[in-house]
Amino acid sequence: MAIANISDYPVSEDALTLRNMLQRVLTTVVGAFEFHGVPLPSRQYWTFGRPAEDCDQVVVSFIQTYLGAPGDQAANPQRCHEPRSAVLNISITRKFPIGQNGKPVSTDRIEEANEWNAVDTQVLLNTLNEFDKWDDLGPGLGVIATINSADAGGGVITVNMNLTMAIG
Repeated sequence: MAIANISDYPVSEDALTLRNMLQRVLTTVVGAFEFHGVPLPSRQYWTFGRPAEDCDQVVVSFIQTYLGAPGDQAANPQRCHEPRSAVLNISITRKFPIGQNGKPVSTDRIEEANEWNAVDTQVLLNTLNEFDKWDDLGPGLGVIATINSADAGGGVITVNMNLTMAIG
């Protein structure tokens, strides 16, 4: 069964806000890495839910939305006209060495592979201001961001940025 293409329907721009934001975040990540001269895996996309970490890739994943500015307490009631926020995950998965025939991987190869994780983390940190823009009007409502690394497994390792930002 073929999936219908949204562009074939008169979907309003308001209904496309989240889709456009996900694409803009992916474009921002790719542009930041290009600016810093850091190559990224060629597999780049956005999705809903956690992606499989089975190859080199860059993925922007939708986690949730909520009523309120980034960091507002979810336990406090909000007015319907308040800003809305999205929680996203930006993951960069790269190859990681695995031992052959039960032999451990050399520490040099482990450190060499982890250099990419350190660079990926720093470039994502350097890019935070780019995620906090409200169109061309200037700074947005702020962001919340944390970066961590998943454990290496299956010949890959992933750096994850959890990012909460206003939907705009």
